[in-house]
Amino acid sequence: MVARDRSIENLIERLNRLPGIGPKTAERLAFHLLRIERAEALALSKAIEDVRAAVKTCSVCFNLDAQDPCGVCSDDSRDRTMLLVLEDPRELARFEDVGYRGLYHVLQGRMSQLENIGPDDLTIAPLLLRVKQAPPAEICLATNPDLEGEGTARVLAERLQPLGIKVTRLARGLPAGSSIAQVSSSILADAIEGRRTLS
Repeated sequence: MVARDRSIENLIERLNRLPGIGPKTAERLAFHLLRIERAEALALSKAIEDVRAAVKTCSVCFNLDAQDPCGVCSDDSRDRTMLLVLEDPRELARFEDVGYRGLYHVLQGRMSQLENIGPDDLTIAPLLLRVKQAPPAEICLATNPDLEGEGTARVLAERLQPLGIKVTRLARGLPAGSSIAQVSSSILADAIEGRRTLS
């Protein structure tokens, strides 16, 4: 068997480190980058270089933006009585798309025993300091409804409770168009718990 060039192996190894990219996909991407026009491959490299140089972490909410404080934190028209706590900066755009006009705080991850990520690895301490300095009327914990997200939300709720601020959780339940017979028991339990009066 003929060994591949070390530069190809290095590219495959680096692509394999990306989330959701396994060894086979990394290999396919590497060879794709070798087949396309040189200018196109270098444009990808330049785009990565440019975004790394331009984008920074907001010192207030830990969102990623070209300015600090970010565009949301700098916007005086935002509702400063509402603070939505997210796991990841990618989620912010989803809430913007549905018209949310409050403020955000991005945890930069979630607690996970398997990945050895604890509360001190997240932006919980800056969140508590921020809330003490400028308390909102409500903090909504918008962590994902899975084991790690629920654990993170519980820890946050425990730490926020002594501050006397209303702490809420995103509503959960049956997705529109789903069949009750096919949803998981945890989703069904959330739907019963989160039931509301018909108006």
